Amino acid sequence: MKAIVAIALTIFLSACSSSPSSPPSKSMQVEKESVIYRLSEVNVNLTLGHGANPEDDKFADQKELEMQFREYLEETLQENGLLAQEDQDALEVAINIDYERMVNIGGKALNKPRVSHNFIISHNGEEVSTFTSKRYTTSYGYFKNLAVAAEIASFSWDEEDEPRDIKQVSQVIIDDLIKAGL
Repeated sequence: MKAIVAIALTIFLSACSSSPSSPPSKSMQVEKESVIYRLSEVNVNLTLGHGANPEDDKFADQKELEMQFREYLEETLQENGLLAQEDQDALEVAINIDYERMVNIGGKALNKPRVSHNFIISHNGEEVSTFTSKRYTTSYGYFKNLAVAAEIASFSWDEEDEPRDIKQVSQVIIDDLIKAGL
C-alpha cells in the first residue's frame, strides 16, 4: 500500500511541475505538420536575486533581455521550421518569462538563473491553449554542466555568458511549445 501511495505521489508531483494549463481547443483542427508560430509578445520580468547590485550596469537590463529572448526564440523557431513568415496564417504566441538573475557573492559573476515561463497560444484572437513551467534553471547536458559549474565556482561566469543562459531558456520554451499539443 505504501508503495502505491509513493508511486501515485511521485506521478502527481512530476505532472504538476510542468504541464499544460489548458488543453488545445477542440475547435482548432490543425495538422501537426502544418503548425507554424508567430511571437505576438515576449515579456520578461527581471528580478535581481541574491548578491545582485541594482546599480550595476554591466548586465543586460529588462528591455535588453526581452530583445535577446525574442531573437533567440525566433531563431529557435526558425531552426525547427516553425516560424511563420509575414503573410502566413499562424498561431500567435504570447510568452511571459520570469527571470531571476542570480549573482555570486561579490556581485561580479553570475550563477545559474531561476526561471519560470508561461505562454498563451491563440488563433484569430481565440485562445487555443496555455502552458506554464515554474522554477527551473539552465541545464546544458552532463559534460557542459560540469564546465559551467567550474566557471561559476571560479567566478568567471559573467555578463558575456548570460546570452548562453538566455539561448538555453529559449530552447526550453520552444520545446515546451512543441510539446503543448499543437
